[in-house]
Amino acid sequence: MNVRDATLDDVQILAKHHKKMFQEIWEQKGLRIEINRAQELEFAYIDKISKQIPEGVCKAWVIENDDEILASGAITIVSFVPVPSDLGHNIAYLHSMYTKKTHRQKKCAQKIVDRAIQYCQENGISRMLLNASDAGKPIYEKAGFVSSPETMRLFIK
Repeated sequence: MNVRDATLDDVQILAKHHKKMFQEIWEQKGLRIEINRAQELEFAYIDKISKQIPEGVCKAWVIENDDEILASGAITIVSFVPVPSDLGHNIAYLHSMYTKKTHRQKKCAQKIVDRAIQYCQENGISRMLLNASDAGKPIYEKAGFVSSPETMRLFIK
């Protein structure tokens, strides 16, 4: 299985993986994303990465075998404030990690996380953030991520 940088040719499959990731996370919680909303989510992700991959704001990777994409994941570089432990302002937000069910437990996600960390190291990015599903937590913890209880969020309607 080969890990490679995603290109604009991969946008459609990246968006499908993004949608499937959320559908599975919601299903595990006993929830369901309505079909129309899932389609809107897919289109919104296509819009985001179609713009941000060429700009260098978003970097994505895929794992493929025999021209079939089995897994994918991405980071988006966002600007936060410098803090005492990191005077830089660029942070990588790791997102959209998805592996086809038939290829789970084969370290696909771990390979993408490792590649994302390597990219950050090579580009002077010292902080990474993510929102982890229950299934993903062991993978991220193995890579060195820790939970951060002081984080809060608000969805403004």
